[in-house]
Amino acid sequence: MEKLITKIEVGKKNKNRVNIYLDEQFAFACSTDLVYYYKLAKGTRIDEEFLDEIVKEDNYLKGKNYALKLLEKGYKSEKEIYDKLISKEYNEKSIAKIMSFLREYEFVDDKRYCKLFVNERLYSYGRNKIKYLLMKKGINNEIIEYTINNIDENIEKEVAVKLAEKKYNSLITSEKNYKKLYKKIGDYLLNRGYNYDIVSGILNNIIRIEDTNNDNTIGGDLQEVAEKRYRIICKSEKDPIKIYRKLSAYLMRRGYHWEDIKNTLKGIVENE
Repeated sequence: MEKLITKIEVGKKNKNRVNIYLDEQFAFACSTDLVYYYKLAKGTRIDEEFLDEIVKEDNYLKGKNYALKLLEKGYKSEKEIYDKLISKEYNEKSIAKIMSFLREYEFVDDKRYCKLFVNERLYSYGRNKIKYLLMKKGINNEIIEYTINNIDENIEKEVAVKLAEKKYNSLITSEKNYKKLYKKIGDYLLNRGYNYDIVSGILNNIIRIEDTNNDNTIGGDLQEVAEKRYRIICKSEKDPIKIYRKLSAYLMRRGYHWEDIKNTLKGIVENE
């Protein structure tokens, strides 16, 4: 059954949309582009099939413009765009057409998205966390694996070292127990997505854990730490030169300055 277009008025809030009246009753709103494309005008007769085609095309145009606005704010994965369109209640046929358009003109490209994402996140996270974040974005697993496997291991390790050193410097002022410090930094790096091998190597280089028997502190008063360590070393070593060398190396690893160490050791040796 055909109906007569009796009125076409420009939208009050959006000048790019018009309200269409059929037989003096409001029927639907659509893009002004469709008015020209379908040659809609007052006095034109349209049937239900033609009306349905216009409504579907308008739904597609609205969804496409919405997707393009999302992409203006930042690059998105296909799944992110799809989920946003679903949340706005666009139908599956319109969404499929929108996604096809976005792929054709390379507005969405999950391979490129992965590469950009990794390049940005690599300076904050390890590959395990990056992989997890990409999976949440709905990226195909093959694309993720390919991208993750091409991460520069040297850059990943360099970033991990910097993060560990920064964390160490922030914790050392309040945490003197090396075992707790070791665990806190280790947990921090693992949560950031770094592999255990990387984390273990970094921790051993930064904290240099060794059997300290009852001495579990880092830093502290130099005189007190030196005397305590001196007594421990003397239990298994009698050679004064070796004792001096071992004690010096231990204190330097603790971060004390060499001049301070020499003066302290001189006092300890003279008192013995």
